[in-house]
Amino acid sequence: MTSYIAVGSNLGNRKSNIINAYKLLQKKGYSILEVSPLYETPAALLYKNAQDDWNKPYLNCIFKLETKNSPFKILSDLKDIEFTLKRSAHEKWSPRTIDLDIIEHNDVQIRTSNLTIPHSLYLERSFVLDPLSWFKQISKKYLYKKSHQPLIMGIINATPNSFSENEFSIKKCKQKISHWIKNSIQIIDIGAEASNPDVNPIDEETEQNRLIEIFKHISKQKNILSFTKFSIDTYHYKTAELALYHNFDIINDIHGFNDKNMLSLAKEHPNKNFIFMHNEDIRQLPLKDTLPNIENWLKKKLDTFSKTNLNLNHFIFDPGIGFGKTKNQSLLILQHIEEFQKYGLRILIGHSRKSFMETFSSKKPEKRDLETIAISLSICDKIDVLRVHSPIEHQQALKASNHMFNQFF
Repeated sequence: MTSYIAVGSNLGNRKSNIINAYKLLQKKGYSILEVSPLYETPAALLYKNAQDDWNKPYLNCIFKLETKNSPFKILSDLKDIEFTLKRSAHEKWSPRTIDLDIIEHNDVQIRTSNLTIPHSLYLERSFVLDPLSWFKQISKKYLYKKSHQPLIMGIINATPNSFSENEFSIKKCKQKISHWIKNSIQIIDIGAEASNPDVNPIDEETEQNRLIEIFKHISKQKNILSFTKFSIDTYHYKTAELALYHNFDIINDIHGFNDKNMLSLAKEHPNKNFIFMHNEDIRQLPLKDTLPNIENWLKKKLDTFSKTNLNLNHFIFDPGIGFGKTKNQSLLILQHIEEFQKYGLRILIGHSRKSFMETFSSKKPEKRDLETIAISLSICDKIDVLRVHSPIEHQQALKASNHMFNQFF
C-alpha cells in the first residue's frame, strides 16, 4: 500500500530534521520509494496567538512510502518520530523541529477523532499540494493559487557556444552542480548542445563525450536525500537512454518527442518525467493565430501519446518561448499561458535571458537575470516549472513573494 506523508520543519537545522525523519522511518521498516523536491514556504500562523519569532519559513516535502501497516500504525509511528526529534507540542502552530502528517493512504477514507484521511485541509495548502504534484496530478483549481510555487529548474550548459554564457568548462559545470545540490535546487537540467539557431547541431557521440564526466560526477553525489532531481536536455535517443542509466529523473526533448525511439523510451520508463516542447517555426503566422496554432499542435501530440499508451501525468508541456517565434509571439504566450491549463498537463516555461526581452532591455543575454525574475514572479501562480539560469536567486525571490499570500489564519 502506498502512503504520502507531508514533512515539514521550521526550527533548528531544517534539512537535517527532515533527513533524520527519513532515517527513523527506515529504521521502523518503512520502504520510502521517493522523496519530492524541497519547498521553502512561509509559516502558517493563527491570528490569536502568533508571535513574531514564530514567523520562521518551513522546508516542506512529501515522502512516498510503501507499507503493509495500517494508517493507525503509521500515525503512531509518525508521532513517535516527532517525539524523538523533540517536536514541541506546547502551543498550537508554534515552530517545530518536525511535522509529519498522513495526506493519503492507498485511496482509503477515514474519519475518526484523531485521524482523517485524506487530510482534511490538504487541498487548501500549497505547501502540501506543490510537493505532492511531483507524484500525481493535482486539479489546477486547487494547485494554481497565489501561494503556489513552481519547481525551479536550473540550467547547466555543458557546451562552449551557449547563447547566454560566455565561459565554459567541465570543471565549472561540476562546481555549479555541486553548489546547486547543496542549496537544494529542485531540478538541474543539463544539456551539451546549444539551441542557438546560429550554431550547427552536434552528433550523439560528441554530445555524450561532453556529458560522460558530468554524469559520473552526478552519480557520486545524487541520492534520494539530495532532494534534487536531474533532467537531460537532449533530442538524441541514445543520450537520453544513457542519462536514464545514470538515474536521471527527466528527459527534456526540444524536438517534442518526434522520434519514435524517444516515445519507446518514455513507454519503457513510466515512472520518469518527460518534457516535450513546441518546436515548429510559426514566425510567419499572424499574431492572432499564435495560440490556436500551438494548441492544435498540442492536441495532435497528446493524441499520439495516448495512442502509444503513455501516461500523460508524467508529461510536461513547454510552449517553446523563443523557439521559432517572434518577440511578440513569445510575449503573447507568456501573457496568456493560462490558455494551456485546460489540458491538465504540467506546464514549463523557459524564458530565461531570451531575445524577446530586447523589446524592453538593451542588456546582453547574460545580464538579463533581473528581467527574468520579474517575469517569473508574474507567471509563477499559473505554471509548474520555471527553467532559468539563476535558480538560487529565483528561490530567494519566490520565498519573499510567498510571504505576501495566505499566511495568517
